[in-house]
Parts: sequence; C-alpha cells; structure tokens
Amino acid sequence: MKKGIILLCFVFFFCIYGNAQTVTFTVEVTNVVANGGNIILAIFSNADEFRREEPSVVQVIQGNRTVVSCEITLPYGEYLFSVFQDANGNNDLDFGLFGIPKELLGLSNWNGRGFPSRNFDRFKVPVNGTTGKITIGLYKL
Repeated sequence: MKKGIILLCFVFFFCIYGNAQTVTFTVEVTNVVANGGNIILAIFSNADEFRREEPSVVQVIQGNRTVVSCEITLPYGEYLFSVFQDANGNNDLDFGLFGIPKELLGLSNWNGRGFPSRNFDRFKVPVNGTTGKITIGLYKL
C-alpha cells in the first residue's frame, strides 16, 4: 500500500513538472553593426544570477545584418535579457577607462540613456503565453 501511495505521488509530481508552461518567442536585436561581430545574448532568470553574471541561457547570434533575431523557448517567468556585440571576437564584454563598456550593449527595458544599473527588477520582462517578440536595442555608452 505504501509503495502504491509513493508511486502515485511520484506520478502526480512528474505530471505537474512535465506540464510546466513554456513559450517560444523571438528575441530581436536592433542597431547592430552589420558584420561587426557576433551578438551575445545572455538571459538571467533572477537577481542572484544577474549579480553573479552567470546567466541561465547564453545564445550566440551572427551579427551579419543591422537587425538580427533568434527563437528562444523558456518557462513562464520574469527574465532579464542582456546583449552585446562582440567586436573583437573574445566572447566577453570589454570595458575601458572607468568601467565603461567599449562594445555595443543592450538590456531589456533600457532605452540606451544613462548608465544602466545592476538592478534586476528594473530591467526584467515577463515571459508568458502572450510573449511574441522581445526587442532590444544596442547602444554605445
């Protein structure tokens, strides 16, 4: 009897986990310098990941046009999207004097004005069944 209850609980939790809602949507990056280097997209699912600079998902997109895009599938939730154009091909965002990025940079919910803060809540966006496309612009600081 105990084995049957344990098995039933296992099947119940497996069904819930297996039916976690996900959505496939497009991430579009604008203001790209055509053939100026790949676009590195980093997706952070919480403030701790963003603080530690350890994204849940990293995607490399060819920067061969002024507007590039890729399809992403994620579970419903809130995410921060960060992109930069890797002009020198080292897969890192390079910084110059006073910690100012040398390469084009973009964040979800940021219009390129001012210096972006390290506040996850300010730049997060909801991802759910109504998410069709998220557009992020690249800017020079």
